Amino acid sequence: MNFTSDPVLRKIALEAAEQVTTDIGPIRQDELLEALCERLAPRKELLDLVIKKAGQALMRDLGERHSPRRHRTTDGLYHPKGIMKLGNGIWVRMKNSTPTDMTEWGRISSRNFVRTATAEAHKQEYVSSRSDAYRENPHCKRLSTLEKSVFGYRQSSFEDLGLDSDTS
Repeated sequence: MNFTSDPVLRKIALEAAEQVTTDIGPIRQDELLEALCERLAPRKELLDLVIKKAGQALMRDLGERHSPRRHRTTDGLYHPKGIMKLGNGIWVRMKNSTPTDMTEWGRISSRNFVRTATAEAHKQEYVSSRSDAYRENPHCKRLSTLEKSVFGYRQSSFEDLGLDSDTS
């Protein structure tokens, strides 16, 4: 769910991340959250958007916490308060799900598994190639150096990160 003011919040988040990034790279989440809150607090014009974002985060948390999980005692997934995500912004409590809901949930679950497995395979392939390149190029101490000198990385824009020049 994107809203027209998302770029404003993204820019604030990037500025906060820049502020709390250490010289060697790590970003501590507690420091980032504090920097974000400091930047957002005086921006009263963003209150409605921030409340909507908080609501989205709470909704995501609810869905994740109530997503069906295997129970050790019953060895099943059912819990009456469990929530099955059916896609297109539709959720259903497990206790109210129909055969059609079950079929749709299974289909979505399979599709998500394939996407996740594929993404993980690409990530592991990337990690392996970069780990090999670090061993072969001991002068490279940071990934940015390795990417530029070994893999020919050239930054042209932030498009591939979902960022535009206004929020970079």
